[in-house]
Amino acid sequence: MKNPCPSALTALLAALVLWPTGLRAAAPARLTYADLFDNPVIVKGRGIEIRQQELDDNFRALKSTLATQGQTIAPPQEPQARQRLLDRLILARTLDQRATADDRERAKVSAGKFIADTKSRALSEASYARQLMAVGMTVEAFEKRALEQALVEEVINREIRSTLTVSSAEIQSFYDNGEDVRTADLAKRIAAMEAAGDTSARVEQARLQLAAIKRANLARLDRPERVQADLLLLYTVDRVTRDPLPTEVQAQKLQLAQQLRTQVTGGADFKEIILKYSEDPDVQTTKGEYVAARNAPMAPELNEVLFSLPVGQLSDVVSAKLGYYLVRVNERRPAEKVAFADAEEDLREFLLTQKVEQQLPDYFKKLKESYDVQILLPAEK
Repeated sequence: MKNPCPSALTALLAALVLWPTGLRAAAPARLTYADLFDNPVIVKGRGIEIRQQELDDNFRALKSTLATQGQTIAPPQEPQARQRLLDRLILARTLDQRATADDRERAKVSAGKFIADTKSRALSEASYARQLMAVGMTVEAFEKRALEQALVEEVINREIRSTLTVSSAEIQSFYDNGEDVRTADLAKRIAAMEAAGDTSARVEQARLQLAAIKRANLARLDRPERVQADLLLLYTVDRVTRDPLPTEVQAQKLQLAQQLRTQVTGGADFKEIILKYSEDPDVQTTKGEYVAARNAPMAPELNEVLFSLPVGQLSDVVSAKLGYYLVRVNERRPAEKVAFADAEEDLREFLLTQKVEQQLPDYFKKLKESYDVQILLPAEK
C-alpha cells in the first residue's frame, strides 16, 4: 500500500504550512528605539523570546533545503513562508515549557534514533557534516532542530493525539468509499449550502472537490505493479553536491561495472559483489535488495530496466543520472488493491493524524493566548 500515514511530526509541520496567517498574535506591542536595530526581539511572551536572526537563519536553511530538491520560494510567497516559520518557532517555544520529564526523555530517544539513522546514510562523520552544510546547516543546529521537533511531537501526542480515537466504521468508510475527516467536513458544507438554497457554481465546485478527494483516497489503496530486485550502484556524481565526477573517474566506474557484470555472468555471487562494491549508502542495511513500484520516482532508465527485464536475468550496465547500475529482478508482483487487514492500521493512523491536524489551529491559538505571545515585528522583511 502507498503508506497514507506520515509521521505525526510530518503531519504536524504540514498542518503548520496550511494554517491561515490569521493565527498571528493580536496587536503588535510597543517597540523601543533599540529594538529596531541589530538583532531585535521579534516575539516575546511568558518565558519566550525570539530574535530576528533566528528567524532569518531558519528561513535561509529552508531555502537551501528546498534548493537541493529543485524547489524555490517565489518572492511573493516569502512573507507567508516566513510567517509559517515564525509560527513553528513560537509553537516549539511554548511546547518546550509544557513538556514533562517523560516527554523530554521520549523526545531524546526519538531524536537520537533519527540522528543515528541520518548518520548511517553518510560515509563518515565528515560526510555527514558536509551534507548538512550543503543545505545550510551545522551539525549542532541540525541535531538541536531534531530534538526540538521530537519534543514538539511528544507534547502534541500527549495533549492532543492521545485524546482522540478512530472507530472501525471510520476506517471501513475510508477503505470502501474514500471518506475521511476532510470529506466529512466538505459534505457538511455542501449540505448547508444546499439547505440554504444556494445554486451557485461554488456548490458544484465543492461537489467536484469532494469527489476528487475520495478518488485520491481510494487511489492510496491501489498497490501498483512492483518488482523485487537486487541493485548495485557506482556513483558518477558527488554524493553530497551531485556535481559530476571527473570524466576519467566516470570511465573507471564504467569499466568496473562491466568487469563486475562479467564476474556475475561467469558464476560469481551477485549478492557478494553488491556488498563488496556497491556505493549505495544503505547497502549494508538493504544488502542491495529493493522493492520498487512502477510509479515510484526514479531515473527513467532504471524504471525501464526494472519493469522489462526477465526475472532472474542480470541487466547490462545501466547508465542513469546518479551513476551506473547492475540490476537483477527476482520477483514481479501485479497491481492490486491492498487487503483491508493490511491497510487497517495505516488507515487508523492516517485518520488519527487528520483529526490531530483539525485540532491544531485552535490549540495553537490558545497556546499563544496562554503564554501572552506578542509579535513585535512582522515576520516578513
